Amino acid sequence: MSKLLELKRSRKELVGKLGPLAEKEVLTPDEEKSYTDWKGQAETLAKQIERVEFVETERAVIDRVDPVPSKPRPDADPSKPAKPDPAAPKPVAGATRKRVENPGFECVGELVYCARFNPSDSRIQALMEMGTGESGGLAIPDEINPTLAEVKPQEAIFRPRATVVPAGESPDADLVLPSLNQGTGANLYGGVQVDWISEGGDKPETTAKIKETRWSPKEVAAHIVVTDKLLRNWRSASALIERMLRGALLAAEDVAFLKGNGVGRPTGVLAAKALKKVNRAQANEVSYADLVAMEAELHEDGEAIWVVSPRVIPKLRQMKDGANHLIWQEDARSGAPSTLLGRSVVKNYRSPAPGSLGDVLLIVPSYYVIKDGVDTTIAASEHVLFKQNKTVVKAFKTVDGGPWLDGPLSQEDGNTYSPFVALDVP
Repeated sequence: MSKLLELKRSRKELVGKLGPLAEKEVLTPDEEKSYTDWKGQAETLAKQIERVEFVETERAVIDRVDPVPSKPRPDADPSKPAKPDPAAPKPVAGATRKRVENPGFECVGELVYCARFNPSDSRIQALMEMGTGESGGLAIPDEINPTLAEVKPQEAIFRPRATVVPAGESPDADLVLPSLNQGTGANLYGGVQVDWISEGGDKPETTAKIKETRWSPKEVAAHIVVTDKLLRNWRSASALIERMLRGALLAAEDVAFLKGNGVGRPTGVLAAKALKKVNRAQANEVSYADLVAMEAELHEDGEAIWVVSPRVIPKLRQMKDGANHLIWQEDARSGAPSTLLGRSVVKNYRSPAPGSLGDVLLIVPSYYVIKDGVDTTIAASEHVLFKQNKTVVKAFKTVDGGPWLDGPLSQEDGNTYSPFVALDVP
């Protein structure tokens, strides 16, 4: 364990002891003494950590200017390529980490700071040894990762509600799921035929029609430019870096899950073959009849929601049914979500403009599958804006998404239905 990591862990333990005492209104004499002693030790450690961090940063700068040459092995022949070290660990085909352990970083800001100013930090080397640097960046340890898997429902439409398949042992491997072909030429049960057989009659043979649906994680990246001065104050910079990069990646994901064309990005609901389109009665308008028509096309065996443009909501609030009753149901007193025809309404700022395809959606989100790949990985570069004393911080991950169905479902009434229904132009 490095000296810096040992100091930080000791300080963390002291702060953990101080916490319960700090929350008390009155301390006993013994507790008062313990608090004073531990506080003094923590302050001493903080000063020592600052000194050690300064020295390690200066050493890193010096090493980059005047690197120490590596010594060749005595038996090495400079005319021949170096042989691999037999003692080095061998990569295992298909084996990847399940979890990135934190070698001692306090937050994402400190990780970026060390990657930029102190790449020889033993904690950076520990991440590299875990194999997290193969993609050109360092995987954020799970303990400090502002993971997108913890997205709140109001932050995104799809990830909190869709079916999410975790990265697994091989994060970037394709996900292939077998499913029944319930589309054209088949039936709700994938082509299985059922007959009533008379006594002694032959039983007909049928073959279920199986298809494969594939998800291939694709890279999405975001970057932010910060001044070197701000980055050196990494505790303050951390919240900014995390919030902006996380928000940008989250937004890019959600837009792709809605509108992506499947080329180098996920296939969005609006580009899916399973989407059923309902022509609106009047251009640039949304009527009660439109909503009823959409509901009639919905295949629903899960929780369906309305996803609407904010500019559509005023029209919905004033909408009336055939009996001249307002159809928007809202209970501000209990805090229950607004409902439309008995289903929750989600306002989406990323929805298409009013009057265009998808400004009103009726969907069952669980039919949308998200396949996560490589976890959020981070890198810092001084080269692009070196003269301006600025650092480019980049975060990237891999992910794919798409509807589980490749077409509307053929039901037993002879009609087709879909868990994805969109209001279209007339």
